[in-house]
Amino acid sequence: MSDAPQLLTIQETACLLRVHRATISRLIGAGALPCIAVGSRRLVLEADLLTFIEN
Repeated sequence: MSDAPQLLTIQETACLLRVHRATISRLIGAGALPCIAVGSRRLVLEADLLTFIEN
């Protein structure tokens, strides 16, 4: 199970980047940061976050 992709909430993503949750929501809405929708929740793959940081 350790090979499962790491999913981060918007709050966790914001904490890692040291920005406000609204900033992450704007990035997702603009399509700059991909996310996975699970019901009404938005989750960010750790790999997608690392790619976003690198670019």
